[in-house]
Amino acid sequence: MLALDIKLWRELWDMRMQALAIAMVIVSGVGIFIMSLSTLDSLYETRETYYRDHHFAHIFASLKRAPLSLVKRIEQIPGVDKVETRVVAYVNLDVEGFEDPVSGHILSLPDNSRGLLNQIYLRNGRLPEPGHDNEIVLSEDFADAHKLQPGDKISATINGRRKALTIVGTALSPEYIYQLAPGAMFPDPKRYGILWIARQPLSTAYDMEGAFNNVALTLSRIMPGGTNEQTVIDQLDDILKDYGGIGTIGRKDQFSNRFLSEELKQQRTIATIFPVIFFGVAAFLLNVVISRLIRLQREEIATLKAFGYSDMAVGLHYIKLVLLIVSLGVIIGIGVGIWMG
Repeated sequence: MLALDIKLWRELWDMRMQALAIAMVIVSGVGIFIMSLSTLDSLYETRETYYRDHHFAHIFASLKRAPLSLVKRIEQIPGVDKVETRVVAYVNLDVEGFEDPVSGHILSLPDNSRGLLNQIYLRNGRLPEPGHDNEIVLSEDFADAHKLQPGDKISATINGRRKALTIVGTALSPEYIYQLAPGAMFPDPKRYGILWIARQPLSTAYDMEGAFNNVALTLSRIMPGGTNEQTVIDQLDDILKDYGGIGTIGRKDQFSNRFLSEELKQQRTIATIFPVIFFGVAAFLLNVVISRLIRLQREEIATLKAFGYSDMAVGLHYIKLVLLIVSLGVIIGIGVGIWMG
């Protein structure tokens, strides 16, 4: 077999440019595959860590109006862990220097707190101070789109009354990774934003003192077999139906999370399809090159068989040639994929 091995290396050197071209195609496929999957795993892990650290709720419900005393009944639903009520409203905004219509959702924050659930992450500035009914925290995407900073002002129409609001901070929220306006297909940070304000002024503006119109809750996972999310949703719907409940949804149907999940699914599909295309091209090129090589070496193959080499030995020789080219591409591709990932 020593003679065949010498022949193998000689052939590989003679076709080095073709072998290198095929290896580079394999490098591209392997590199993209490893880069895509490692990045995708990092994104999944980052999302779950972000959700966990900022207590992203498992269940969300909107309603017309309910007294805060109803919270005790919600907390008694089997499997419920934490409950947080909020006042949420849809508002029209006016941003200086921007003529198009702008809208947003304004959400209440407890005094001196980022909230119990769906906690905001301050990127700049501070939280609204108690007693200051005109201070807001603005979503970072909206602030960046309009180049707004803490200290700037915007106007909002809150329950029919125009009010000047002072931005005291910008923030991110697990509830609004993607900020989708009602009925919109894609995020538009120039025309839709999220605002957080102290609960007292928002409750007063909408006659929600001692009441709420939005509730979020998390589920306990320590029960045997876990918690049946749909059972909790059904029970919460029964409690809220007399208070104008408009349907309870789980985390998987929450707009931002659903949009993000679909984006990640698309990335997984792309991570699978593109490498397959590269591998298919590499397989086609290898087939063409090796088939041509075998046709050109028909006389050499006959001579080898005349000297006693078996069909298996000759076939293994060409298989080794293919494996060398593939191995070169895979080894380099792994390194490239790790570096890019």
